[in-house]
Amino acid sequence: MIRQRKDRVSAFVLAAPLLLFLSVLVVWPIYLGIKTALSRDLLSEFEITPAGLDNFRTVIAAPDFWSALRFTIIFAVVVTIVEGLLGFGLALIFDRKFPGKRTLFSMVLIPIMIAPSLMAVMYRLILNENIGVIPGVLQKFGWEFSIFDQRYVFFTLVTLDAIQYTSFAFLLVYAALQNIPQEIYESAAIDGARYRQVIWRITLPILKPALAIIAMLRLIDSFRTFDTIYILTGGGPGISTQTIGIYIYKTAFITGDFGLASAASVTLVLLLAPLMPKIIKQFRLDIK
Repeated sequence: MIRQRKDRVSAFVLAAPLLLFLSVLVVWPIYLGIKTALSRDLLSEFEITPAGLDNFRTVIAAPDFWSALRFTIIFAVVVTIVEGLLGFGLALIFDRKFPGKRTLFSMVLIPIMIAPSLMAVMYRLILNENIGVIPGVLQKFGWEFSIFDQRYVFFTLVTLDAIQYTSFAFLLVYAALQNIPQEIYESAAIDGARYRQVIWRITLPILKPALAIIAMLRLIDSFRTFDTIYILTGGGPGISTQTIGIYIYKTAFITGDFGLASAASVTLVLLLAPLMPKIIKQFRLDIK
């Protein structure tokens, strides 16, 4: 009994620096966020006054908040599916020997090494209606292209996101493929299994935990997308491509209402909180 108590004290002492560090980085900002959400904190006013739940009522009644949340969810789900499929396909291609594999492998990983904001600037120049390469080429074929065209903007954003982050899914899937014993494939070949059957009945079931983790990581990361879309479209045309991050940013630094922005952030956390136990449970089941 005394030994167990000493072990607990020792564990607490060893964990104390980490707990303090987490308190500074996590607990304190959360406290400030909730405090600001319950206050009337405007950039145009010097005095901060209590607001109760007024900011939360305003957020819930704001159509722009729900529109931004809906677009964010749709965008995150679509890019996760697209990048997962493309990454899986690339991993299958590279999971074999062919000339120039090392060079091509390095080229595939280049996009993920570039900062998203820099990639967005490059996209902005390439897709510029006046000096952009792609609009110029399309104009020669009689096609008018504008990134702000309501018909193409969503497809364009998904494509550009896939160009940068498909390599992330590819790298993780490729690493998982390398851990599959070759004896399994040899046994399947002896049994006369075709390549498609091997993929569906052997490779996919084995990679299911890895694919679930990759999907979760990309879903979380794409849900936080801000810089690329903000630089490319600013949330436009109108608010059609406004993510929840852009909505909160504009509310805080353009509208100047920090209380409302904090209330939107807290509301978002409250909406997502019930989903986290299910995600964590699925994650724990997949890694067993």
